[in-house]
Amino acid sequence: MEHRITVGKFRAEEPTPPPPKPEPWESASEEEKLTYRRTRTQIEDLNSALAQKNYRTTEALYVANKYKDETFWIPWSFDFRGRVYPIPTSLSPQGTDFDKSLICFEEEGPVNEWWLAFQVATTYGLDKAPMDERIEWVNKNHSFLSRIADDPEGTIPEWSEAEEPWCFIAAAIEYDQCVIKKIRKASGLPVSIDATCSGLQHLSALALDRGAAEMVNVVPTDKPSDGYLIVAETAKEILPKHLHKHITRKVTKRTVMTTPYGVTERSARDYIRQELKGIELEAGELQMIVKAIYRYAVRKVFDGPCRSMEFIQKVAADRIKAGHTTLEWMTPSGFKVIQEYRKNEVERINTKLLGQRLLSSLLKEWEDRSINLTKAKTAASPNLIHSLDAALLHLVFAEWELPFTVIHDCILGRSCDMDEMGSKIRDKFVEIYSQPILKDWATQLGVDFDESVILNTLDINDVQQSSYFFC
Repeated sequence: MEHRITVGKFRAEEPTPPPPKPEPWESASEEEKLTYRRTRTQIEDLNSALAQKNYRTTEALYVANKYKDETFWIPWSFDFRGRVYPIPTSLSPQGTDFDKSLICFEEEGPVNEWWLAFQVATTYGLDKAPMDERIEWVNKNHSFLSRIADDPEGTIPEWSEAEEPWCFIAAAIEYDQCVIKKIRKASGLPVSIDATCSGLQHLSALALDRGAAEMVNVVPTDKPSDGYLIVAETAKEILPKHLHKHITRKVTKRTVMTTPYGVTERSARDYIRQELKGIELEAGELQMIVKAIYRYAVRKVFDGPCRSMEFIQKVAADRIKAGHTTLEWMTPSGFKVIQEYRKNEVERINTKLLGQRLLSSLLKEWEDRSINLTKAKTAASPNLIHSLDAALLHLVFAEWELPFTVIHDCILGRSCDMDEMGSKIRDKFVEIYSQPILKDWATQLGVDFDESVILNTLDINDVQQSSYFFC
């Protein structure tokens, strides 16, 4: 019997059996024979590609089985901005949902019921709900959690629709054993808290823009702010009413999310067009929507961040035009960043292979290539933001001796450590942005600072009371 499993990015498909051959073959019509041959060829092609499709799952399961009874360590590396990445390509905290669900901290700690419930609800898909609603949902669904924890394989249709299905089922099993059945008193499950669009959080803090900070949970709010939805509602202010029904948070999400990283209007248009696929628009209406979101709403809602980005880009362009080949700065954690982009200039040679004439390229030496001004300008803002994001984590964990791991702007720890971890990340964020970070950055690059970039409407200490800063 054919058996296929696809849950999220988990694939473990078995080969499809060949189609039944028309019997008797001799009396089958040519059309029946042709259909059989075509179907058989299609199935053979699919089966031959299965190894590649299943490779990620196969590799993760192989590594997990190899080390399931052992304590293993994961080596990490820093990129030029200070961000950390695991060196192994399989079974790492920065892998797929399935990969992450297989990893636990070797050193377990006392169970914190609240944080385990938080992990269950958040991975299920309640990450935008207020904290009390998440915990209430878990408390009301003990029977559901126990049922799927007792029979994960038999209840796949019930839990596979979760936002992070594999991490959810891992959290449900942990919660059932530790809280509902109380057969374990310690837990090594990684509990994850994530920044709300960390790029905009850092840019809001750079500009001390309280309005933008509220949109990304830097300051206290009754429930998680939804900057994507607010941008959508703001865009409607200048759009005809008949277009309002199409402007949702989903339509604006990718444009807003990539704003700190220098999204262009062309890329924003592609994102918006993709989300509006299948909707009939009159000539010129797509461009009208793009302008309303990209030029008007994003700028109005995130004024301070946009000012900061424009200043950073101008500094980068001016430095390169003045003859500098690099931008160099020291982050608050003491990590030195060196940004250098050169054009991929090539020397071309002609070769022949198997009777075909091919054109190959050889890169020039790095120092012989000209500076890529456009790349240096557009990359300066995201690189500065990534370096500050990395510096925040460096400072949080420099003297941390308890189990933890990171996924860029997401931090993971044991349930018993999450209160302390959350408090420390707020402390270090305040420590960083109590200083004139953007002005210091400009000084390091030897340029004058534009004071108009700073709005001075945000008290950075307010982050201490924000329940949803990392959530």
